[in-house]
Amino acid sequence: MKTSNIVQILVLACLLVTGCTDNFEEINSNPNAPETVSANLLTATVTSEITRTLTEEGYSDGNSITQLMAKNNFPGFAQFDWSDQGMWNFFYGILPEIDDILQISRNEETQNSTYEGMALTLRALCFANLTDLYGNVPYSEALAGDTEGIFTPVYDSQEMIYNGVLQDLADADAALAANQSISGTTGDVIYDGDPARWRKLANALRLRYLLRISKQRDVSQEMQAITSAGNYINSNADNATLTYSGTSNTDSWPQSTGRIGGFDEKSLCDTALEYFNTFNDPRLDIWFDRNSEGKWVGMPIGLNQDNARAFDDANSPSRLDVDLFYYSRTGAQAYIIKNSEVQFILAEAAERGIISGDAEAYYNAGVRASLSYWGVDDTTITAYLAQPAVSYNGSLELLLTQKTIALWNVDYQGWMNYRRTGLPALQPGPDTLNGALYPVRFLYPSSEQTLNTTNYQNAVSAMGGDNINVKGWWETGTRY
Repeated sequence: MKTSNIVQILVLACLLVTGCTDNFEEINSNPNAPETVSANLLTATVTSEITRTLTEEGYSDGNSITQLMAKNNFPGFAQFDWSDQGMWNFFYGILPEIDDILQISRNEETQNSTYEGMALTLRALCFANLTDLYGNVPYSEALAGDTEGIFTPVYDSQEMIYNGVLQDLADADAALAANQSISGTTGDVIYDGDPARWRKLANALRLRYLLRISKQRDVSQEMQAITSAGNYINSNADNATLTYSGTSNTDSWPQSTGRIGGFDEKSLCDTALEYFNTFNDPRLDIWFDRNSEGKWVGMPIGLNQDNARAFDDANSPSRLDVDLFYYSRTGAQAYIIKNSEVQFILAEAAERGIISGDAEAYYNAGVRASLSYWGVDDTTITAYLAQPAVSYNGSLELLLTQKTIALWNVDYQGWMNYRRTGLPALQPGPDTLNGALYPVRFLYPSSEQTLNTTNYQNAVSAMGGDNINVKGWWETGTRY
């Protein structure tokens, strides 16, 4: 064989080998199994899961701890028999997905300020809930496992976390103000990627959290600036809600997919019945059914299992409205925050002199927003507000009682308000397992004691213990 032929064969072989190896990744990639997930797919998961989970928690336990609902079976939560309670694993499980959305929104090829604002808003919501429920929690190193190999993160102070939460929401406001559209399917089950409405949500949450820390810090300037700008939830049309489609169990009101026996375990609490009777409140007939004798009967909070069953057998307390909360897959919504809560926030802020404005006007708007949301007509609402027991008189107890009722199913926000203000005055039930004290936090998960021992111990030492009566930073302020 001639030398020239050998050279040609070698060159051709090299070209063939090079061609194969250059395209190896492309040839061996499965187009139906992408290595990276798009922002819209992640957004579909996080907006749905967060909204649904928050509302399920409110329905199950948030309503109990604010004494709107009582249970005749498995009543341990209302006795304050708490162990690994709460939403620790849920929030820390979904925060990495939110962080992925944030990173995608900031990458040069996929940059989108609306996704960025949405991710910042949801991250703030998750961390605010974590610190409100537990106190000091992992924050600055919480998402550093993949990037920095930190799998035992330090616990940061509640004050530091709130600084971060409020900064995230301010940054979200700025990002969403750019009003950048999202092409194609957004994945957002709350506002379908509408930046203007997400901006209102971010600022509504800023108002919530600024008021929450107002015993510790002068928040007047920040709250007034948000109020004056007007970019916050100010109508029921802007409520951060999820409407169930009812096409599957996953896309249905969760209680509608369970057994009727489990549904019947939940009853009207006698504390709530007292509110409803005092106010002649139409929400009583919307949320609950009369008992078999046609009467409204409330159940005491905090009974033990035997006493709860005995009371139920003897008195037949009113159960939740079966048509709305059981037979309908789509009648009840899930939500993060509604206009009614925002109006009551502004009413309290105005009453305390934190912002300028008419506290009575905000209070009336809060009541009207709540009743209207639940289908009460304007004429009935006007008559309701004119009642002496409902008409605003400057009383924070009246304001916060109405706010607590309006927070029906809104995770644990009514409990947060009680912890900050002591209003409305709640007392433990007769079979409480926490003495005369009303709890103010959840316990850290037992897994933290074994998997993150040193940081757990440091957090417990900094907070003054790991029990349900240890108050957090924002509860211990002295400004009012």
